[in-house]
Amino acid sequence: MRGRVEAMVPGLAERTVIGTYHSFCAQVLRQHGSHLGIKPDFGIYDQDEDRAELLRDALEQAASRGESLTPDDTRWLKAIDQLRSSLVSPQKAARHFRDPKAGERAARVYAIYEDVLRERNVMDFNGMILDTCRLAHQVPAVAARIRQSYPYWLIDEFQDTTPAQYRLVRFLAGQEFKNVFVVADDDQIIYQWAGASYRQIAAFREHFAPELIQLVENRRCPPEIVQAANNLIAHNAERTPGKAPLVSTRPSAGPAIILRTFSTDTEEAETIAQEIAAIEETTWGQTAILGRTRAILQPGLDALRKAGVTASIATRRDRFVSPQFLWLQSCLDLSLRPTDRRMFTTMAAAANRIADIQLDAAILAAEAQSSDASYLEYWALAARNAADNDTATRLADFALRLVQSRARWRKVVSEAIAWLPQTAVSANGIVSDAEEDKAAWEAVVRAIRAEKGSQPDLDELLQGIALRPKEPPPDPRAVRLMTIHAAKGLEFDYVWVVGVAEQILPSWQSLKAGAAPVELEEERRNFFVAITRAKKQLVLSYANQYRGWHRLPSRFLSEMNLDLTDHPG
Repeated sequence: MRGRVEAMVPGLAERTVIGTYHSFCAQVLRQHGSHLGIKPDFGIYDQDEDRAELLRDALEQAASRGESLTPDDTRWLKAIDQLRSSLVSPQKAARHFRDPKAGERAARVYAIYEDVLRERNVMDFNGMILDTCRLAHQVPAVAARIRQSYPYWLIDEFQDTTPAQYRLVRFLAGQEFKNVFVVADDDQIIYQWAGASYRQIAAFREHFAPELIQLVENRRCPPEIVQAANNLIAHNAERTPGKAPLVSTRPSAGPAIILRTFSTDTEEAETIAQEIAAIEETTWGQTAILGRTRAILQPGLDALRKAGVTASIATRRDRFVSPQFLWLQSCLDLSLRPTDRRMFTTMAAAANRIADIQLDAAILAAEAQSSDASYLEYWALAARNAADNDTATRLADFALRLVQSRARWRKVVSEAIAWLPQTAVSANGIVSDAEEDKAAWEAVVRAIRAEKGSQPDLDELLQGIALRPKEPPPDPRAVRLMTIHAAKGLEFDYVWVVGVAEQILPSWQSLKAGAAPVELEEERRNFFVAITRAKKQLVLSYANQYRGWHRLPSRFLSEMNLDLTDHPG
């Protein structure tokens, strides 16, 4: 979005705030969270294991005070997440359980979880939405200030908005504010499992009474693909009444849709790989292979690599994978939250792997608590004394510089990211995890800087890192394999959609006896998204057998009014 704004109106993107719901909430809570007792340099726990460990520690402390709770009560965390995503407070949680005793216990665990989040000055994703709603409700002046500061709102991909996010919009807008422009396509709701629903679109239309503008021009796909997409999605019932069909404004350049059939999934993967290997390498970077699941894509990746094609499966990474950058991130976190034991354990374990040392995090934490040193300082002194280990000494020096002066963090980070990849071992020609993480780190920092319009402070940097995926930028020369969900919002010149067979696309879950009609409708929207990624040519393929099981061609092919005959593999 930022790139497109910059391309259309160069130099004006900095006059806007462009970000996700969560990044906007982070900004609001940094500025106004003190009304709720939130410190502006809060950390963000984006990993379930970190949140579970935090709750487990708090439950152990509660048990030591005589409360009838145990660490096993972390099992309530998923229920707590559901309550928080529904904006239910701990005080009202019990009434949402059929079993009163279970409700009371879950509500108590929920209250303990919220207390320890405040105590440790950390937040999770659901909590950011919940607390911003609380802020707007309890301190109306904050919502009024937001409306004054940002008189025009645009919400893109509104169909993916969850109920909690929609309630956030309502809280911030109040009763009178109407300068809200949403862009939504109910034919692309493919996140129902996360709470996205046609109901949010209907609720918006009811409350805001907006003028409806139908954007029917499709500037991406050739007419044949657009017509096939219209034919397909017309079979869904849960759509905006009277919605006009899409119209293509892009001329065709050769056959726009090709249908391929194969005997087996192995033949499908190998033939596609051979055909891509035979075309110009310059087209590989604009070629994508889409499948419903990663499992359906893996044979294709193996076949492409065997055929000498540069290719990779796009995978969302929510955390760094190398010990080098896990160490750096947790080290910076500890400089802000020096008593965060979970972060300390992560940092010490990562340092052990980088420097091949064996410092026990539990022992060091206990010793640090009995001394005047912070966790980070105590570890650094121990690491610096590790015998004849230059890597450990260098890590310790970085950490001590942070402890001694947090103001120097930018220089420390600059030096660390230049040096850390050198500590990773990789075979010739193979990019190490540390090099990939370095590229991901630099991409995230650029995005944070662009969003703020200036260099971020340390707390803003760490919050931004937690809110963004950590995968490195894609290789522009590589064929990209990805699930349909991962491809949403992207476009490619050439798109192959594989596994277009019954019980795969659509899935067997949506076809089994007793499945709700909405499940098949979501599968149809999923396929609609897949086929509309293609700018020049769409190739659909299916095999008669997958993993030895016979499969029929997907019903979606006939719904698109495609000819299913005379298309041999």
